[in-house]
Amino acid sequence: MQSFAFDHVHGHIYFVQTKVGSTNGDLWMTRTDLSGKVLGAMALHGFDHGSSMGIQPDTSGSPYVWLAGDWRSLSPDTAPNSHTICRIKYSDGGVLDYAEDAGVWKFPIGLSDFRDCPRPSIDPYTNRLLVRYMGTTSPWRLALFDLPAVINKGISDSTPILAKRALPTNAQLGLSDSDLFQGVTSYGQYAYLSYGGAPATPSDPAEPSYLVRLDMNKTGGSFEEVYRTRAGESLPGREPQGMAIWRSSGGPRLAFGFSSKISGSPDQFRATVFYKSDLAG
Repeated sequence: MQSFAFDHVHGHIYFVQTKVGSTNGDLWMTRTDLSGKVLGAMALHGFDHGSSMGIQPDTSGSPYVWLAGDWRSLSPDTAPNSHTICRIKYSDGGVLDYAEDAGVWKFPIGLSDFRDCPRPSIDPYTNRLLVRYMGTTSPWRLALFDLPAVINKGISDSTPILAKRALPTNAQLGLSDSDLFQGVTSYGQYAYLSYGGAPATPSDPAEPSYLVRLDMNKTGGSFEEVYRTRAGESLPGREPQGMAIWRSSGGPRLAFGFSSKISGSPDQFRATVFYKSDLAG
């Protein structure tokens, strides 16, 4: 698993995982119910690493899924990466190719401070799109938009931007360089991020993982909270993967996921999702 998101209208979770061994941005998307029962899946070729996603529910029960796309090297001396945001319609058993299929709505990033590597997330309460990206004016940045504005106008400086700010560095957050970014989401004025890494082997103790809360109305290296979570520390090979806001009947929940390795030859992994009901603490 690399990321997940909820369809709160129909009670489904969508998981995205990279195809094992793929170097072409190939992904596998799985739809489950809230208990984890698999309901369907589809294959995506040439999209991304899958490290963030958003769900836009549809009355039909097959939502629009927002992902990063255009996985390729921009020049021979650079590693492949994603360069756009895209929207697709989920279809059980479907297969989509980023470069070839008309069913991929592509949103190039036209922000003046954009460099590369965009990552999308959707707040299901405000219907806003949050984009994390590598910036030209700071290493990493966040920009927040109304989703209908993005659909109508794209992602550029001329699209009304609700908020934009730099992300604190790991050093400013009190984290080490090995505490990798693992997911992003938003609720109202706040953005939430996941950091951490995997142990060297599945039998080694879990590495620390952290949840970070930022105020989108603030700037620079400021942050509201860095919280070390011990959720799932008994999982073998535990690695944080993905964040999402779950719009549940009990109120908003901050969900965060972990991948764990349960066997090898071939490698098999399990996805586990936890949540916090108190988003401010």
